[in-house]
Amino acid sequence: MNVVLMMADQMRADCAGCYGNSLIRTPHLDRLAAEGTRFDAAFAQHPQCVPSRAAILTGRYVHENGALSNHVAMDECEVTLGEIYRAAGYRSIGVGKLHVFDQKERAGFTDTMLCGGQNSDATSADVLREDYKRWAKENGYWDTLQRAYAAHAEPAYRESFQAVVSPLPAEAYIDSWVGDRAVDFIRAQDPDEPFFMFVGFPNPHNPFEPPEPYASMYDPADMPIPATFQCDLSAKPPHQLAYKREGRKNIGVNYEGLGVEHLRKVIAYYYASITLVDDQVGKIMAALEARGMLDNTVVAFVSDHGEFLGDYGLLLKPTDRYPMLYDISLRVPLICRMPGGSRGRVISEPVELIDLPPTLLEASGLQMPPEVQGQSLLAALTGGQVIKREFIFAEIGAVKMLRGERYKLVYYPGRPYGELYDLASDPRELHNLHGDPAYAGVRTALTQALLDRMILMEGPRHGESRRGPAYWRTLYNLPQA
Repeated sequence: MNVVLMMADQMRADCAGCYGNSLIRTPHLDRLAAEGTRFDAAFAQHPQCVPSRAAILTGRYVHENGALSNHVAMDECEVTLGEIYRAAGYRSIGVGKLHVFDQKERAGFTDTMLCGGQNSDATSADVLREDYKRWAKENGYWDTLQRAYAAHAEPAYRESFQAVVSPLPAEAYIDSWVGDRAVDFIRAQDPDEPFFMFVGFPNPHNPFEPPEPYASMYDPADMPIPATFQCDLSAKPPHQLAYKREGRKNIGVNYEGLGVEHLRKVIAYYYASITLVDDQVGKIMAALEARGMLDNTVVAFVSDHGEFLGDYGLLLKPTDRYPMLYDISLRVPLICRMPGGSRGRVISEPVELIDLPPTLLEASGLQMPPEVQGQSLLAALTGGQVIKREFIFAEIGAVKMLRGERYKLVYYPGRPYGELYDLASDPRELHNLHGDPAYAGVRTALTQALLDRMILMEGPRHGESRRGPAYWRTLYNLPQA
């Protein structure tokens, strides 16, 4: 089996047609879901790019692989999907935005064609990776690209909350370039050589800056305002209100000034960027089909994390200084198409993104490293059942989350406050029950469950063992009475 893993950046699960959004146009993702399996409750392990990508590529939790934030690389001893496929004789290809630091990008791929991310704070296109910059210069788009970045210094860019129209033509826009390069690799691929391809789209990550004709595709007046847009944050941990007031002042943004008209335009451009990414998915699927590769290629589409998009009066994602673990920052699209597998199946049981590596490796017939902490979802792709988890785990820095079927706990170590939500009656996480005496028992039980979970996730790396490569797992099993 070949494997193509496509990843959007900062895309919410509720922003695709196949996930129930009737306004957005995502025909290619919808087709992928109709031909495969869609996971309705897929959760990232971290609400930022680098940590989530490290978790997805290693199948290991962030506090174990070392990529604790966007500014920290995973440990060099970690083994990524690209490295595993490369060692197994696959051609390992990385295209677009990888965002896992240079050492792992070099180690994980035999071939790369990289663009990097847009970097919404930058005022020069020099921040981009050399492959895309060289192509832009050779094809006459460099001056326009520099003009697009220079506009980031203008007051209008900040006043619109980064919602502007890119001056680039759609065919030269960064995601179109990624889609075209992925197609180039597929067209040139030796059909007798198995390959693993990671395709990283930079969008719909901010800035909300689509080119035409996508920028005019959605009328801001039609865009829905989230029910939580003007919610009261006073009963939440104090840093949440502080984030709204000052968390993005370094780029001249104060979310207390985010009005309805601003937000409608942001959402319209966010939707436009997703439709542009969807068109690239269509290109890649068409290229696989034209080469006769769809019958022996597993295709997966996922996002690294979500986006506030007006929920709780915020945009973008949590930062290290202002950690938050709301569902809208963690729940993402996850769609897998398996040759000969289920078609149009929807899995409602919660899964974690660290489940993706063991799924792809098992589909390829490759051995899963014993350090992998995720669970294979392959059975679900072929008509079987998902192994049910009692809780979903996520984290950002020292803040940890445990999400059960009904209750969700966000634990802040060393603090008298926290978050507790009854997801059955409050799915939008508006009413914090952490300090409510009536829920003290629930809070205590979830805190103990979180402690158990943290202990059971400890130390999956070890030296040579004479009792098998995964002997560490037995160390947490108490003898039965």
